[in-house]
Parts: sequence; structure tokens; C-alpha cells
Amino acid sequence: MGPEDFGPQVTSSSTPLNNPMSQFREALAPYGNWMNLPDVGWVWKPNPEEVGAGFVPYSTAGRWASSDWGWTFESDSEWGWAPFHYGRWFTTPSEGWLWWPDSEWAPAWVDWRWGNGFVGWQPLAPPGMSTGLSWTFMSADNFVQPDVGSHLLPESRVQELMRQTQPVGEHVVAREGYWNRGPEPEEVARVTGQQVPLARPMTPPTGQPPRASAESSKPKAHEASAATPAGGSARPPGGR
Repeated sequence: MGPEDFGPQVTSSSTPLNNPMSQFREALAPYGNWMNLPDVGWVWKPNPEEVGAGFVPYSTAGRWASSDWGWTFESDSEWGWAPFHYGRWFTTPSEGWLWWPDSEWAPAWVDWRWGNGFVGWQPLAPPGMSTGLSWTFMSADNFVQPDVGSHLLPESRVQELMRQTQPVGEHVVAREGYWNRGPEPEEVARVTGQQVPLARPMTPPTGQPPRASAESSKPKAHEASAATPAGGSARPPGGR
């Protein structure tokens, strides 16, 4: 498959689907299906046997860990290095959650809410699209626990929890849109009374200089290419 096989994307300013992008298709093919949607282009849907019933990105089979660049999702899935750090997720009535490929890396493409003992997050949609009201909430006490999916609060409480929480986190400008660093780790540790899990050292997202407070844990220049992000590896698109 060549890059032209991905078809048109959401906006004309989206990342050109060059050769590295096409390798996402090869890497993810064993774990799901690629489909070409009108006005969207090629997107990927994980197989139900891979993710189980009720799959929600950033909420199924994984945990949150703090990194120099914000909260990052450490997926338990072998393929998690790609869809939870590159591209965006959106949902449709007929297909459920679908992943739109893009080459820009971030710790997690989500927005955050926090307050009154709760934490919530929502996947950020591709440019020009919306995920609607797709927030996931849990008690802040369970936020740093493994397998976040086993601690989620019922979807029926989303409206109530939206009223009890407030937007939180620094929005970091990306090539298209933004990603959110999320609640400060010190605040999470204070509220939960638990040690915050730390992600392994990783290279900075596209065009983002390190924070002064992160200098001590930032990989040295000669180590940057070998740094390993949360979720298993620092693979470029198509890496093994």
C-alpha cells in the first residue's frame, strides 16, 4: 500500500500522508480493520476481540502516568504505541470509535476536567470534527491505579460530573489544534495520597522545548532517539 491509498483527510491542511504514515497501516492491520470513510479518508477500527465490548480509547486496558509533557496513557496493548500517541479518535453511531492517523506525537490527545474528588478526560477529535460529549470520569482516588477501565464511573453520571468538575491543564499548541497536559501531578498526589506513577523518559513532542523543571529527567541529546515513551516504545510511525 502506498501513501495515496489513505485517501483525502479531514482538512486540506492535514499532515501529508507520506511513506512513514503508510506504515501505520501495516503495523495495525493485524489488530483491526482499515476503512475509507467519505469526507474523512482512511481510518482504523480495533477488532472487538482485541479491545472487548464497550471499548473507549484512553479508558480501556491501560493506565495513566505522569511524564515531562503531561499525563500519558500507558496502553496494555501491543499496538498501543500508535493510536494513543499519534492521530486522533472520533466516534460514529454505526462504527463506534475510529482512529484517524497523523504523524504528530503527543503524550495523549485528550482534554481534562478535575474537581470535587473526580477526574475526567475526553479524546480530542481530528481537525474539523467533534466527539460530542464523550467524557470518561472516575474517582480521583483511583486515577493512578492500573487498569483504569475497571474504575470508571457509569456513563449515566457524565452530566452530573460535568457540573462538579472544571476544565484543567495547560493547552499545548500542536500543528493542528492542541493537546492538554492535564492536572498537575503534585495536585493528584495531594488529593489521592498516593505516589504518582512516572512514565519513562521520552523525547519532547513536536516543537515543544522541555520545561525547566523537567531538565533533570529529559534524555540527553545522544539518548533522545532511543528514549522510550509510555505505552511501550518511542517508535516512529511504522516502528517495530
